Amino acid sequence: MLRRHMLAPIRGLVLFGLSLVGFAQLTVMIVSSFTGVVLQFEPERWLPNLCRDLTRVWLGVQIPRPYRPKPAPPERQPDGWYREGDQLYKKSGLLRFRRRTEWLQRDPATHRDHLWALLTPVTAGVGAALPAGLIALGAFLPMWATIPLVAAGFAIGPAMLAGYARWTAWLLRPADTIGRPWCWVKLRIKVLGQLSWSFGMSLTGVYYAVLTILAIYPGILALLPQATRETRRQVNLRRKQIGEWTGVRIDEPYLPYPPPPTPRPDGKYQLGRRLYDSPRHVIQTRTMCAVVKDKATWRDLAWLVLDPVVAFVLGAGPAVLAVAGFVVYFWSWVWSRLPALLVPDVDLRAGWAYLSDLPGLAWVPNWATPIVGLVVSVAVLSLSRPLLKLYGLWGRLLLAPTKSATLARRVAQLTESRTEATDAQAAELRRIERDLHDGAQARWVAMGLNLGAVEQLIDQDPDAAKRLLADARSASAQALVELRHLVRGIHPPVLAERGLGDAIRAMALDSALTVHVAVDLPGQVPQPIEAAVYFSVNELLTNVAKHARAQRTSVDIRYHESRLRVTVVDDGHGGADPAEGSGLLGVRKRLATFDGELTLSSPSGGPTVVTMEVPCALSSPKTSPSSEMA
Repeated sequence: MLRRHMLAPIRGLVLFGLSLVGFAQLTVMIVSSFTGVVLQFEPERWLPNLCRDLTRVWLGVQIPRPYRPKPAPPERQPDGWYREGDQLYKKSGLLRFRRRTEWLQRDPATHRDHLWALLTPVTAGVGAALPAGLIALGAFLPMWATIPLVAAGFAIGPAMLAGYARWTAWLLRPADTIGRPWCWVKLRIKVLGQLSWSFGMSLTGVYYAVLTILAIYPGILALLPQATRETRRQVNLRRKQIGEWTGVRIDEPYLPYPPPPTPRPDGKYQLGRRLYDSPRHVIQTRTMCAVVKDKATWRDLAWLVLDPVVAFVLGAGPAVLAVAGFVVYFWSWVWSRLPALLVPDVDLRAGWAYLSDLPGLAWVPNWATPIVGLVVSVAVLSLSRPLLKLYGLWGRLLLAPTKSATLARRVAQLTESRTEATDAQAAELRRIERDLHDGAQARWVAMGLNLGAVEQLIDQDPDAAKRLLADARSASAQALVELRHLVRGIHPPVLAERGLGDAIRAMALDSALTVHVAVDLPGQVPQPIEAAVYFSVNELLTNVAKHARAQRTSVDIRYHESRLRVTVVDDGHGGADPAEGSGLLGVRKRLATFDGELTLSSPSGGPTVVTMEVPCALSSPKTSPSSEMA
């Protein structure tokens, strides 16, 4: 008992010191995120874990470690690359960093550690240090006051440590969620971090702006296409990032590059009135002219020049206000009062900043400083999401395609899809001709020969004639079956008779997989789109059966906002890649004929999700919402 009371002030002082270290680490992490530097939080966990261990050893309170398991290290693909979704990495360092950062940010225990580091120095930490403070204060007072203060310090030590243990156990215990107020603060701090990161990225964009401006100089104009490619690669990354963070989608606005030149009959390449032996100069000149004439090139340059100013006003500036309001004017004010509570002769308030110190604000009373600082911080946090949305709108203002660029890309897309549709139609006609020639036509020719032989043998050898007639009847039946298969390959009769939903259900029944089909169509899909979607789903189910090793597959068909959406999901091993010849490119080209889109999500280990969307208008209702297991 006596030993516990004697050690309590020392232990409380140690725990208080560790809480100050935790607050310092949290401050470094927040400030670094505002400057665009992403730090992983795992090194900070040694401190909460140390406090858990000390709480268990000194106070007998067991606090389990609540962290989620670490992510598995990246695995090298057979081709030597590391893959994450549709992104490939030559080395595993960046991929490992991204996985660990995502793991740490999504773990609720990380946020509870941060909340503990922020609040403990002025809550349970002060209580733990209070016994040591009373003992230290008694050393500077007369004897009649020293003895009671020292006795009180040793007496309340265990109780103060017990309060610290309860506080730490409550915050650092395993839990799936964090408090709603702290969750609100963390989400908006993350938004401010994204805005500040945008400011940091905008500074790197100045380099690409300078690179483009230098390439315009007449002496080095030939370098403009290469400089523009690098600039466009950087700006496209920013478009993608703005879309992910703000929800404002920004499509690529660039006009297509000119096609490669074709040689003349004499093998020369013509550019205007001049001929060249190599196509290099022709390609370079045409590309340079296309880049200069493309308005998106100059809009990118204007955005790169102006973005640092806008990003500072919308991002870095508000972040500085939030940090200054909370840390400089509110938090520092709280800490300037704590020594006065423990040691009355020590007053640190004169050493802290006040609003009255700023030019033009001398009339603001000192007591208003922490209130204004806290109000400014909360106001900035509340406005963080609208500011991020406004930044996304600013990006769309200059980085989105103009009407002329949209029209030009649309024309190029339609030209390409028309060419592909024409080629596909010609290939389909050749297939039909080949199937008729090799199948039904051959059987009909054989039937004609047999019937000619029957005419000759019917009087001389009736039995042989009967056998030939039986062969002709069998050939006609087989030809009919082949014709039905051929017609089903062109346009399945079940589509015309019962619609898309029932046709896919029939397909699922014939499949070797366990397929769950859900249909919600308020009307009938146009026949060309219906056929394209039917054969696309057939191709996807065939891929699942061949490559995915899936146990269950689902097909969801619904109509929403004037678009037909079909989602095919399987629980296979994933890793589908259109470039590997799995038929996905053919499906994408088939849908592109109708301005449709195909999106693929197939991480390693599954599941694989393929979503097809085709804009269309439905006619009279033919199917109803239903679901069926095949």
